[in-house]
Amino acid sequence: MDSYTRLLEIVAQTEDKKISDDAVSRLILHLKSRGRMKMLSKIARELKKVAIRRQSMLPVIEVANGNDKLKALSEAHAEGFSTDTVRINTKLIRGWRARKGGTLVDRSAKRALIDIYTQAL
Repeated sequence: MDSYTRLLEIVAQTEDKKISDDAVSRLILHLKSRGRMKMLSKIARELKKVAIRRQSMLPVIEVANGNDKLKALSEAHAEGFSTDTVRINTKLIRGWRARKGGTLVDRSAKRALIDIYTQAL
């Protein structure tokens, strides 16, 4: 099943829709001929997991409010985050934070308050 998932993933990245549609049709015919149509739903689930994983690895910038967007973008770009995606996170008190893969740069007041709280304990 992993082979089919990887194959469809590669085909989905091609620019030509005709090629990707043809590959999906051939896969369905192949699964039918082998009596393995039940695998199709499992393959679709795996492809969704892969898409979610990829989405979570994309760089994202979060700001406390809409007024901080431009400042957060310029500061995050200076830190090496190349994205124009900015989300408003109401849990942040002030400032911004950016995440790319496993890296988090936190320039928010929330982080400072958490640090003060843990030191007070």
